[in-house]
Amino acid sequence: MFSLTKRQAVMLGVVSLVVVAGWLLYQSHAAREAQLQQATMLTEQQAQNINELQNELKLSKQNAEMLAAAVAEAKTGQRQPETRYIVQAPTVQKAADKVAEQIDEQDKSLPPLALEKTDRTLVVPNQQKTPESNWDVGVFKVNNYRNWEWSAGYGQHRGEGYIAMGLQRNYSKDKAIEVEAHQDTGSIKKNVGWEVKAVWKTDKLLYFF
Repeated sequence: MFSLTKRQAVMLGVVSLVVVAGWLLYQSHAAREAQLQQATMLTEQQAQNINELQNELKLSKQNAEMLAAAVAEAKTGQRQPETRYIVQAPTVQKAADKVAEQIDEQDKSLPPLALEKTDRTLVVPNQQKTPESNWDVGVFKVNNYRNWEWSAGYGQHRGEGYIAMGLQRNYSKDKAIEVEAHQDTGSIKKNVGWEVKAVWKTDKLLYFF
């Protein structure tokens, strides 16, 4: 009959608690993120104000600065839309309201880029146009840049278990450095190994996947 030693039973209990706590935290985080992923509408002035972006979209200062710069570039024509589509509406504000509603409802008549799942979606009506010309409504799909990542887990080496704890610093969009420490399961103070890794992020693995 399969049986566990006292140490194994304790470790199993600890791991189970960590898994349950992690799942609960994930569910809470997922619900909060789902709410934040709804389309948010701001004026051009608000969308170029870093404080407004931080408060309304719950962004870090770094992400707010990058988004404000992108909005400013779009306003001056330095950044061109990746796709365009037409919405029938009597005013630019109603057009923006309609676009935001369609995005939140995942209206399949919109281009795939507009419905793409991202961390944030910002809708900005262009108030500079005259009634005689076409109105513009900008849709900005935002994926937040995260400076730090942390991890924890369990592993084995030559039959001996260890707790793995990692910390990763993302110093650019596609590069990072990670430090991982391996601690003995019997004494968290006892280090049994460590790793330092350079990380490269790519869209495809070996150009196939």
